[in-house]
Amino acid sequence: MKNLTRLFTACTVVLTMQAQAQKAAEKSTTSTPSFITAVEKILGDFPFNYKHISGELVLAEGDFERYASTVRLPGSTNCEVGLYHSALDTTASWQATMLQSEDFGKASKEYKRLYQQLKNCRLKMVDGSAYYLTGDYDPASEEKDFVVTTFTIQTADERYRNFKVELEMLYRLDGWLININMISRKKDSDMRPDWMETK
Repeated sequence: MKNLTRLFTACTVVLTMQAQAQKAAEKSTTSTPSFITAVEKILGDFPFNYKHISGELVLAEGDFERYASTVRLPGSTNCEVGLYHSALDTTASWQATMLQSEDFGKASKEYKRLYQQLKNCRLKMVDGSAYYLTGDYDPASEEKDFVVTTFTIQTADERYRNFKVELEMLYRLDGWLININMISRKKDSDMRPDWMETK
């Protein structure tokens, strides 16, 4: 009878541990509130060139400056705001470095997890409406040195017309790198000054 009780107790412990491990795995693939909140703050400050979340100056080179971001994504190793202030370009960009690893398996798993998290993020408007990030998953492959999944926001707000969130995984000499970039990409023709136009 004692052996039967011990066996039952052991089975209960094993099943409980498996259930907890499964819950932890499910939790890791969904967006945490802090991740969602941070992304919402960054998205909301895009029309202001990230002015409200720009911290200390990190680098100044010609017409380009880099600032530390005061809003950081959980798990990131570095978050920065890039600002151009030339006659042709006054846009700003935001970038988070999420992972650096020599292990492709680890990097590809993190890339997929971040895609799932970003899918749950949205832009909240002043009127209470919300628009989720939408983008088709571009799978990682060891044969490709660079892969990027691009998200857009389907809103009538013209300020977000050229806005994109890019989740990129690229290979460098020291291993795999994963970044999240929030940028505004204009057509080359929109960036040309009048004197460059052909008559």
